[in-house]
Amino acid sequence: MRGFFTFVAYRILGGLAGRLPAKAGYWLASQMGWLFYHLSPRLRLTLEDNIRHVVGPGVDDEQVDALVRQACVHILKGHYDLFRLGHITSQEIGERLHVEGWENLDGALELGKGAIIFSAHLGNVDLVMQFATLRGIRAVAPVQRIEPERLFQYTLGLRTSHGIRLLPNDGPMIGLVRALKGGDVIGLAADRDVADSSVEIDFFGVPTHLPDGPVRLALRTGAPLVPAFAIRLPDNSFQVVIEPPLDLRRTGDREADVRAGMRLVVAAMEQRIVQHPEQWLVAQRIWPEA
Repeated sequence: MRGFFTFVAYRILGGLAGRLPAKAGYWLASQMGWLFYHLSPRLRLTLEDNIRHVVGPGVDDEQVDALVRQACVHILKGHYDLFRLGHITSQEIGERLHVEGWENLDGALELGKGAIIFSAHLGNVDLVMQFATLRGIRAVAPVQRIEPERLFQYTLGLRTSHGIRLLPNDGPMIGLVRALKGGDVIGLAADRDVADSSVEIDFFGVPTHLPDGPVRLALRTGAPLVPAFAIRLPDNSFQVVIEPPLDLRRTGDREADVRAGMRLVVAAMEQRIVQHPEQWLVAQRIWPEA
């Protein structure tokens, strides 16, 4: 029954908020974000723990709390972005994405093995992951299945409304390998352990488990592993930065090569997350509780 009401709430909010003009929609999302902060103590504690690991012990509780409040606002803005996807054109999406580093992705694709883009949950994944399709590049990504099924299908329809293809991650992932063989781009998140394969590694100086699938897939297929990150700007557009592919070593010792590759992945994520911890929007604890 709870799932049914969640689905209904999403459909109503999606139908209403998705049609709001941007100025009104983001204003409303900001106000609801402050309310969300007060009504979601469990999420608040999760965000606080994650952000505290990023900024370190030298930042006082008041500053961390301010970052958590901002994160709650960004989460609600992200929901508004998602609801709008079905009501705006690809051209309008393109106008909101300021992309740097196209040459890095173009060069990676010229190798003829597709490309694996990895990122963190920065900015707004739902909107920003559309950037490749705006350039005519076929893009595929796994997506976590949510309950109820009707809600999953509804959000899936919004996320795929501009050409990106999403594969539920509880099914076979052979589609990702096939996409690479076809010269496509696949997108993978590297900051949240929801996969079957992970490795324990220091992340902001504290050990935790992170998915090693991006590195393993790159080593297996030879596809370039490309970091790309996005940050929401004050006008609610996004700055997307595509970095040069990682230089993965291939020594013949696969597990050692995976760990070396993961250190490069972690370094790339740390560099971007620390610049905007209030935009790192992961709704689960990344580090185990002490």
